[in-house]
Amino acid sequence: MFRSIRWKFILIYFLLVFLSMSIVGIYIVNQLEKIQLDMNIKNMEARIRSIIDSYSSLKSGVWDENIEEIQKSISSVQVGYNENIYVILNDNNRTIIAGSVEESIGLSAFNYNKINNYILTKSMDGTTHHIAPAEQFEDTENKRFYYHMSYPVQTDGTIRGYIYLINNIDYIYDTVNESMQIMTQATIIALTITVFLGLLLSTSITGPIKELTLKARQMSLGDFDQKVSVKSDDEIGQLGNMFNFLIDQLKRSMSSLQQEKNKMETTLTYMADGVLTVDLSGNIIHANPVAKNLLSIKNTDEKFDDVIVNLTDTISVEYIKSKDYHGTDLAEKNGETYNIDYAPFMNNKNEVGGVILVFKNITEQHRIDRLQKEFVANVSHELKTPITTIKSYAETLLDGALEEKETAEEFLNVINSESDRMSRLVTDLLLLSRMDYEQTNWHKERINLQDMVNIAVKKLQMQAKEKNISIHVNIPDNIDILFDRDGFEQIILNIAGNAVKYTPENGNIWIEAKTTKKDVIVSIKDDGFGIPKEDQDRIFDRFYRVEKARARGLGGTGLGLSIAKQIAEAHNSTITVKSQINKGTEMIITIPR
Repeated sequence: MFRSIRWKFILIYFLLVFLSMSIVGIYIVNQLEKIQLDMNIKNMEARIRSIIDSYSSLKSGVWDENIEEIQKSISSVQVGYNENIYVILNDNNRTIIAGSVEESIGLSAFNYNKINNYILTKSMDGTTHHIAPAEQFEDTENKRFYYHMSYPVQTDGTIRGYIYLINNIDYIYDTVNESMQIMTQATIIALTITVFLGLLLSTSITGPIKELTLKARQMSLGDFDQKVSVKSDDEIGQLGNMFNFLIDQLKRSMSSLQQEKNKMETTLTYMADGVLTVDLSGNIIHANPVAKNLLSIKNTDEKFDDVIVNLTDTISVEYIKSKDYHGTDLAEKNGETYNIDYAPFMNNKNEVGGVILVFKNITEQHRIDRLQKEFVANVSHELKTPITTIKSYAETLLDGALEEKETAEEFLNVINSESDRMSRLVTDLLLLSRMDYEQTNWHKERINLQDMVNIAVKKLQMQAKEKNISIHVNIPDNIDILFDRDGFEQIILNIAGNAVKYTPENGNIWIEAKTTKKDVIVSIKDDGFGIPKEDQDRIFDRFYRVEKARARGLGGTGLGLSIAKQIAEAHNSTITVKSQINKGTEMIITIPR
């Protein structure tokens, strides 16, 4: 209970008031007792002097000659219910010659137990002595207190005797006791009021503190919509105002931090690269979805060294430390190539707190680099062959073959053919280049599919006749497509032209079309050699040939299908292939309606 500042306040106030009231009460009671006793002593002295002054027998110098008169005088004195008086002769025995107690007359004061020998003896020097022995009880049953006074009576410097007065002082201690009771009651009332006021005061102090504590606890749980009520302008009120100001500032700061955190989390979540944060012990602090998927991380309690092996076994925490937490590595998984960059991050002591790893999929970049190298090699190879042929035949003619007409004409025809091949290659390359840089202006219009296919087939009839190949066209006459006229014709010529080239003699080619709710589907199928399954994904690559020697012998550049695919994609269309070895090939063109 006393752990609470509220009860500590009450206890402190209680003790302060209790000690104050106790000290004041004890002081007042003691002073009251002293005052009462002093007044009693003065009253007793005045009483004795009054008795002496009232009777001449006591004033005379010879008491032993006037004993009877003194006895008569003392017997006439009105003695109070709370006092006794004795007249003691100053002889050797200190004989009691008169008094309010008749049985004491004639006895020696030294032998009378109600007379205190101490003060009697002390008064023999001529001075008055008095005492109230605390241990002396004249009435042990009722425990009554008495005050004793021995007053020496002198004449001409000689002590004639003593007036010994005993006064009951119960009333003094009754008054003192009543005063103590009053002080005790006052103390109890004061303490009760103190506790009540202490409760009010402590509540006025601890109430706001409790409210602050409750609000602070709510804040620790993440609820920052907290305000305390300010009811005063004192220090407590100022503390409440400052707390509310702190809340406002903290909310603004937390809002900014939360906004930045959301931005960062959103960025990390939706970025294409994998991001992994690891501390110096190898514990995973954070992993975005790409990194989790790449490394097969099920929960962040896993260790870095246990999950990185899912991608590569050459990187570990110790390996990164040996590189001073900076570096770049490459890794491959399932045919994908990843670039791994890592760098350290600092903690609040500006020391290395861990490392951040970024996994970037560079498969496409590698593929493009490879294609670029292949493209350069293929272009060089494609141009080298006709250039070499033209040069060798031209040198032969210059060496004298011009004189032989038939040989010269044959050589010139070869040179012309190779020049045409080079021209077609350059033309196709320029077309691809324009499409790559989106410099081709397509004039899209509604064209009749049957008419366009028939035009293309007529241009291929000569090649088909040479190999006795039958081209079967089955296209409904009511199908229109939104396409560039020249572009669509080139697609048909490139695909159907390949079918004619790679279909053996006496073969067949089928060109058909059908419609669905969304698309127009054009199928060009042959019964030729077919395309191996492992080559089907690459037939649209530039310069790629399934059988390079035979395709080059047929005059192909290896760019026809690449051109067809890019034209189709520019019109939101697709070209897919189905083929089996020795069973033919089917190219399917899907065009949105």
